[in-house]
Amino acid sequence: MGVVRLLCRLHDGISDAAYVIGTVALAAMASIYCYEVVTRYLLGIATSWGNDLFVNIMLISIFAMVPHATRKGQHIAINLLADTVPALRAPLKIAVGVVGVGVCIFMAWMSFGENLRHVALGIATEQNWPLPKIWMSAWITFGFLGAAFYFLRAIVPGPDVRPVSWITPGRDLLNAGSGN
Repeated sequence: MGVVRLLCRLHDGISDAAYVIGTVALAAMASIYCYEVVTRYLLGIATSWGNDLFVNIMLISIFAMVPHATRKGQHIAINLLADTVPALRAPLKIAVGVVGVGVCIFMAWMSFGENLRHVALGIATEQNWPLPKIWMSAWITFGFLGAAFYFLRAIVPGPDVRPVSWITPGRDLLNAGSGN
């Protein structure tokens, strides 16, 4: 197995693990919300931690799933030009991939700078139950970096870079929803 293929499979495995984390986080959000409703409206007791934890878990859930959504091509796409002029599909795919890589790398770089600042200054959330901000902001960096690599893999041809998912095996990855 070549180094590129091995790195791509590692990327796929990390994305699958993050997808599981995001799914568990989504279930936790639903549980927290239901618990908060029951305690607040049926028992008349509001929690001091429910809303804070919900927001933090929501951030984790969203950014843990971003690489998987990008891998499957479930990001927002406006296909009007590609559907109207089919000859433009290949160049548009490359252009979108290049722009996607650039934007995601830029956002990951900016987020990573904030991650370093959070650690260096020991910044915590401004909530009832403060937590180190790095615990949440690292997920933003992870999501954008993982998405950038999937955009890059979408424009590089070859079976070694073709995404594989152990979570959703057998599905057409990177082309799902693109009409290709």
